[in-house]
Amino acid sequence: MLRSTSVERVGGAMPLRPTPPSALAGFFSIPTRPCDGAWHGEHRRTSRMDTIRSYLPSDYVCLADVHRQVETQYGNSKIRTADDLLRLILLHVGANLPLRQTVVLMAEAGGPSVSPMRLHKKMCRAAPYLQALVARMVGWPVVGAAERWGGYIFTAVDATVVTGPGSVGTDARIHTKLRLADVSLLDVQVTDDLGGESLRRFAWEPGELAVGDRAYSTALGVDHVTRAGADVLVRYRLGGITLCTREGAPLDVLEQARAIGDQERLDLDVHALLPNRHINGRFIAMRLPPDAAERARKRLRLENGTKTRATSAQSLEAAGYVMLFTTAKRERLDAERCLQGYRLRWQIELQFKRWKSLCGFDYLPNQRDDTTLAWLYAKLLLGALLDRMASIPTELSPPEQRALNDRAPNVMRPVETDQHPLSADDRVAVATHAA
Repeated sequence: MLRSTSVERVGGAMPLRPTPPSALAGFFSIPTRPCDGAWHGEHRRTSRMDTIRSYLPSDYVCLADVHRQVETQYGNSKIRTADDLLRLILLHVGANLPLRQTVVLMAEAGGPSVSPMRLHKKMCRAAPYLQALVARMVGWPVVGAAERWGGYIFTAVDATVVTGPGSVGTDARIHTKLRLADVSLLDVQVTDDLGGESLRRFAWEPGELAVGDRAYSTALGVDHVTRAGADVLVRYRLGGITLCTREGAPLDVLEQARAIGDQERLDLDVHALLPNRHINGRFIAMRLPPDAAERARKRLRLENGTKTRATSAQSLEAAGYVMLFTTAKRERLDAERCLQGYRLRWQIELQFKRWKSLCGFDYLPNQRDDTTLAWLYAKLLLGALLDRMASIPTELSPPEQRALNDRAPNVMRPVETDQHPLSADDRVAVATHAA
């Protein structure tokens, strides 16, 4: 988690304790010291804000006007541009700073001088604007055709939870749709704790293959995807989708799975009963090794133990298999390719880990409902900016790093260094002013 600058009194003096900086410290306009050789030539003449602005949507200023973020009701308004607004919000959120420290640092950096309450009111109103920015950022196009399996565009969906201080449960949930070929974000949504995981949250197009875990194994979700012309590949959950044989007889999936050998793959043609219709699909299963099956059963017992409900014998038996349901045609993806493709879903789990480690996605500073949504969308915008700044459009997964000669020489990205981008003199002045 990124921490703010802090001071510690030693022998009556107040030297600055070095702490990891914000990844968006580039929103400061204070230049580095002349002796700092980090930037040369054009890099020295171009502010970091200009660099970050180049990664934002081209209409981010117009969006601020559309969402009435910089309207001036009175002539003495300090925040008059979208740049000033984003600098304040992303400094506040990116560095996990309190309101008071955020406005002090921004004023010292030459930005607008506003009160903590003014920044709080801006955060209360900023959620729709930040959501619109994120919606444009996650649709970043790639150069060339994405890697495909059997002509499908593999698209993973998943959600991660966020909790605030003192919380005993989930405060918010981030739902994500990710293209696996190039680890590109296609859609991101933020809901409260009641917002469940569902394929119906996202729009789908023909040629996409929706890849999801057991939470997405529902008849309503599969119906939504297939009506859009896309296909699904989900981890089968007992009771989630009713399956029948092609002759119409109910299918006992556990009975079918018991006959699978250690190295065998089961691939059955089935009917899936959906609301007001049924569709053709396939039930695919493989037996887990004994040690992996025992680990899966242990996780299931722990999960159900936290929910104070008993684990059924059927659920424990089903944990010994990998069972999938898909509407993909066998001639396009055979059973082995479906199992391999489902493993790619872990890319979205890695994306969540990157967000939480680099951007502090799992950190909510307070329990105020009026700013939680804006805070999370600002975090998502921060994550999208970091993805764009650290990689280029590519067909590889994970994204290819920028060539070293495209970066300023001898410069480490802010998230990797222990030195704050502000000079020592500026940091002391900021700390003295804050005190």
